[in-house]
Amino acid sequence: MKRRLFLTGRAGSGKSAMIARALERDARFAGGYAVISGGFMLPAAELAVPEIRRRGRDELNAGIAARYLLECREKPFAVIDELGGPLLADADYYDALIRLLFAGVPIVGVLRDEGAPRAEWDELYTLRSRDPDTLILHASGTYDINAAGALRHWTNEYARP
Repeated sequence: MKRRLFLTGRAGSGKSAMIARALERDARFAGGYAVISGGFMLPAAELAVPEIRRRGRDELNAGIAARYLLECREKPFAVIDELGGPLLADADYYDALIRLLFAGVPIVGVLRDEGAPRAEWDELYTLRSRDPDTLILHASGTYDINAAGALRHWTNEYARP
């Protein structure tokens, strides 16, 4: 299984839910972040906690996201949900992201081009799609068996402390 697995697909199609479901309690070992409804983000490790008890919600912010990305290099694996979007316009975020991508840390996440600066998005997508250790899958919905199977294999191989 490739070290980096990214899902793409239309907004609201269940990509984030598929990742959270595949990781379950193993998310507690993750670095990174997850974007949640209302424009908030939380540390990826909080995905292991039942939704009603989650803490650590911050407003979606490039500075905080960059800090999460830098901290990922010390974790066994990373969840980046969502990678891209308007955060790519921030130089510190983009720098932290590139450092993480070349650090060899296994990553699972969601790619989001909506709202991303076109030049940065094109560079990032080209870089990932040409990387032999990255798999980009289009997920058609929560019940996409190909994406669910890839997530299961990725989790079994990389989502361990």
